[in-house]
Amino acid sequence: MLRIFAIAAMLVAGPALAEEAPDDPVAAIEGTYLLIQHDGFQRALSFDRSGNIIQASDLQTLIGFTTSLGAWATDGPGKAKATVISFNFDVDGSDEIGATEIAYTFTFSDLVDGKYQRIAGALDGRTYADRQDPLAPTAEPVRVFGYTFEGRRVTAD
Repeated sequence: MLRIFAIAAMLVAGPALAEEAPDDPVAAIEGTYLLIQHDGFQRALSFDRSGNIIQASDLQTLIGFTTSLGAWATDGPGKAKATVISFNFDVDGSDEIGATEIAYTFTFSDLVDGKYQRIAGALDGRTYADRQDPLAPTAEPVRVFGYTFEGRRVTAD
């Protein structure tokens, strides 16, 4: 009897514990978020309604790469994925130029007035030698990296 009560309680409480799905998943995500990587460095990502994404990082001038541009799409309730490309330039005489592709996975939470307020996820990056196509399936990266992050929506108030 106790087991039946516990199952019934979970069935009733379960939906109340889950976050409500937004009416418009794209509108719930679109906007700009500040990400804090597990190593402390920061990125800003801006998602637009048409599927474009822009990334800026506090490491750009230190390491030597451009603002990243790419595409994003929803990937289930409260989830999205993205790919961005940036171009590297030689800041220290090492001649490390080429392009970097970063693949993101995102989980969004804290839905307020139809907009997600929190973001978490991971990124996996691959840097390629000069003149290599970073989107070619046969391209071999010269450097691979990855980070996890958490962050929040940037608001105007």
